Amino acid sequence: MPVQLVATIGLVARLRRTPLRKWPTLELSIAEASAVYMLGFLVSAALGVVRQALLNARFGLGPEVAAYYAAFRLPETVATLVAGGALTNALIPVLLRVTARSGEAAGHRLVNGALTLVLAVSAPTCALAFLGAPLFVRLILAPGFDPALQQLTAALARIMLLEVLLVVTEAALVAVLVSRNQILLPAIAIALRNISLIGGIALAFAVPAVGIYGPTIGSIFDALIQLALLVPGLRRRGYRPRLAWAPGDADLRSVGRLLWPNALGGLSNYVTSIVDTAFASLGGATAALGALFNAWLLAGLPIRLLGIAIGQAALPGLAALSIAGNLPELRRVLGRAMLSALGLSLAAAAGLILLGRPVIGLLFERGAFDAAAADLTYRYLAIYALGMPAYVLTEIAARALVARYDTATAMVANLAQLAVRTALLAALIGRLGAAAVPTAHAISAVIETALLLAVLWLKTR
Repeated sequence: MPVQLVATIGLVARLRRTPLRKWPTLELSIAEASAVYMLGFLVSAALGVVRQALLNARFGLGPEVAAYYAAFRLPETVATLVAGGALTNALIPVLLRVTARSGEAAGHRLVNGALTLVLAVSAPTCALAFLGAPLFVRLILAPGFDPALQQLTAALARIMLLEVLLVVTEAALVAVLVSRNQILLPAIAIALRNISLIGGIALAFAVPAVGIYGPTIGSIFDALIQLALLVPGLRRRGYRPRLAWAPGDADLRSVGRLLWPNALGGLSNYVTSIVDTAFASLGGATAALGALFNAWLLAGLPIRLLGIAIGQAALPGLAALSIAGNLPELRRVLGRAMLSALGLSLAAAAGLILLGRPVIGLLFERGAFDAAAADLTYRYLAIYALGMPAYVLTEIAARALVARYDTATAMVANLAQLAVRTALLAALIGRLGAAAVPTAHAISAVIETALLLAVLWLKTR
């Protein structure tokens, strides 16, 4: 990617000229931020491959790891429901506006108010999820599991819920840095995401009795590390987190108006994951859950590198152009980002289809993960890859709409995707088995992307 390569070279030169103490608050251009995000995602992906290789070698595609994959869905859903995944993007455009209008201190008060409000919702939501985990697993998440496996899934989900409060806290605090294009520390946090989880799997190797609880507890420490990495940048910005209960604040309400559709749209994404898990469990093959998880892990790398990295790097700049009313420049920046991402996503899809099987064999085929498991994983990966351009463009289009203060469109598109995906799964699961999961995913993603792009064209005219 020539633009990102040039930006990386320029950034390295800037870092050499900049004292180390100023790195946490170094402001980057869109190209530089995109390159840094990509590097962070690459390191995260490399550690993710190590994590997955160790997890596969230790547990294969057996029932214990199927419970682990299924258990992820409950805390993911709760985190999205209380806005962990949506809060950063909802905060950034309002924070930029408030800071430009009233100064840095007013922006910090806004972040503290948002953080206080989301934690006030998170705690009771987590408590209810903790109490209801067994019923949720039995009736909704994994109805095809036997009772013992359902009990294990509920126990793992309860542990993972501890991560939710950390996730939503990080989501609010990272907006302070990202809104100013101070990307280095958030990117490092992304890069090191799997460190403790790998340690938990290593513990399961060293102490077999620990079993699947090793990586489960490791995920909690990963969230702690990500939060701690933001502290130096926040301190240099003069930000101090404080409880600030101000639900009537007009700017906080602006965040809320952007947040609730964004959160519900994100929630629908995780509901689709729950639907996928439920249908896969009903398919009668426990191994399918592990194979689907491995396949989506590999398919997710180009999505993070191309869709999320480019979209997240462009968001502050797009929001600033939107606030200034400079739509011609916004269209130019957005069009260049989308064309670049589209071409690369097509190449990534072709690469996954042509090289996916040898890559899976190289990375994962060892220990309890045999050739049959690798073949099953590749079958699902090839289907997921067909929707790659749609996955990537969705990430960029959704963030561009946030820059135009529109999160309702992404919510509607997500709900439409959920309805189409569920209907396709119900129609195809009997004929295709678990292969219906990636098939429905790819088809519904194309529909979601078409809706987003149509509205984005209208919003940027």
